[in-house]
Amino acid sequence: MITKHDNGTISVKGASYDLLVRGHIVDVIICGTAFASLDIRTAVEKTNDDLSVTPDVEETVPTLHSLESKQGEAMFKWTGKSSLWEKEYTLVCTYTRFRFYVKIKGQGRVDSVNYFSGNMAEKGFGSGYEFSYGFVPNKAFSDSEEDYTFRASVNCRRSNKTNGFMIPPMHMYSFRCEGIGDRLALGLVAEKGEHNFHNLYYNISPLYNLRSGFYLTTDQDGHTYVDGEWTAPYIIGYSATDDYNACRKYSDYYFASGIAEARRNTVYPRFWHGPIVCGWIQQGTHAFKENLRNYAPYCQEWVYEDIVEKCRKNDLHPQALIIDDKWSEEYSNYVVDKERFPDLRAFVDRRHAEGIHTMLWFIMWEAEGWEDKSMWITDDYEHNVLDPSDPRVLENIDKSIERIFSSAEGCYDCDGIKMDFAFMNPKGRGFKTYSGKYGCELLYDYMERIYTKAKEIKPYALINNSACHPYFAHLCDQARLHDYVPQNRRNPEDLSARGKIFSISMPGVLQDTDNSAFVTRRDSMRWQLNQQTVGVPDLYAIDPTPTFDINADDLGAIAEVWREYSAKIDAMYSEEDK
Repeated sequence: MITKHDNGTISVKGASYDLLVRGHIVDVIICGTAFASLDIRTAVEKTNDDLSVTPDVEETVPTLHSLESKQGEAMFKWTGKSSLWEKEYTLVCTYTRFRFYVKIKGQGRVDSVNYFSGNMAEKGFGSGYEFSYGFVPNKAFSDSEEDYTFRASVNCRRSNKTNGFMIPPMHMYSFRCEGIGDRLALGLVAEKGEHNFHNLYYNISPLYNLRSGFYLTTDQDGHTYVDGEWTAPYIIGYSATDDYNACRKYSDYYFASGIAEARRNTVYPRFWHGPIVCGWIQQGTHAFKENLRNYAPYCQEWVYEDIVEKCRKNDLHPQALIIDDKWSEEYSNYVVDKERFPDLRAFVDRRHAEGIHTMLWFIMWEAEGWEDKSMWITDDYEHNVLDPSDPRVLENIDKSIERIFSSAEGCYDCDGIKMDFAFMNPKGRGFKTYSGKYGCELLYDYMERIYTKAKEIKPYALINNSACHPYFAHLCDQARLHDYVPQNRRNPEDLSARGKIFSISMPGVLQDTDNSAFVTRRDSMRWQLNQQTVGVPDLYAIDPTPTFDINADDLGAIAEVWREYSAKIDAMYSEEDK
């Protein structure tokens, strides 16, 4: 793999990529083109006690002090020193990818890791690039960001803190050069327990003397404390035939390395495959009549009894019914509001008798109704949320999950939950969680607690959430593709693209195709009649909205699709398995 040249450069020959090491610069070559010239210097900034940030200046060039080569692998090591840390950089090259590690020595709170930033005190800092476009597998709720591509000349800081749909997303990018089909992919990988960040951002430095560079940034925000040595999450680099191939290779790496836990190849309970009817927009059909923007007041037992009855009349036979926002007294206690549902258990029992499994909308993080503010976290967005690692909050979670799933007296005997508002995961420097966990790792522990407790009570309980990262694959039974942007008119295209990314990141996990927004008939029906090609069909309303006067013919068409879909699924099961 290794060739040393007289001019001091070193070549690495991989199966589908090449590297040229020029001191502290590493050219990444795909299809004969240097897509990027990576400056291995990586600024690791500190969070101070007053929550200000100290920049990390690295004026000196790292020294290559060792090179080891064996069959199928080459390892480079550099030593460096910045204004804040002593550093060691390691580049491990195999036939199919390279791995880049940053180890720091010192003391302090890590604010961010800026991979390939070079010396950020210089003008025009960063790494050189030849690619023109990037791809990020992360969808945020914005009609201007439905697509996943961005120009290489602009920052891509797509955050899941503001109504994100993929929570968390895969932390990777793929890049393309004009005239070349293959891609360069760069992905962030953390070991188990080390995902103490929210996102991986793509940044461009300001233009200076016609030069600008790129670098990738994580946001530890001071929640990672170093006293001695610390190795940051590492970067993997590789070639890909297209953007989705880049995503698949990233996901596969997580499973192959043992960081992610693959789902076992088991037969799922029949009702997990749906079809589903969810009452959210149906609640809206009643709110519209009162000119209300809030659908939650119409989370009422009579509304859901009406849904079931109208499904029956229109020959629609859902396997699951989702009671949406807001069935509980307070968001934080998950106790049914008896003014809305006088006897939720009796309602669930009636559905069981009809062959329908009841699921409850389950809001995450919410502090509403929790009087003890010592467990509140106020994040940078001034959201008040509960710390899910606090023992008192964990006790409430356990009791709530038992109340939802248990068949004991006083419990609801429900069959699943739809976890929502994962994007409320608190972000900021000014708080500390009980466990010290932050970002994806805090969310992981939260979801794991809920998933494990639910399965202890009811092994066939269906857990529906919006995770879109392989690290979370074993904590999700049904991935929700999430809301459709109402301003768009390309429903199947948008949701199908999302579905493809979910299927790559969460292999073996079913997909809740979710709603069609019910804006125009054409756009809505194109999705309602094609959901089964992507995942589990899901119908959000059965009555007309102000923009879509859904009628008996529309419902009849949906019913026909459901019958064919259900017949296909039923053929997979024996009567006993159902």
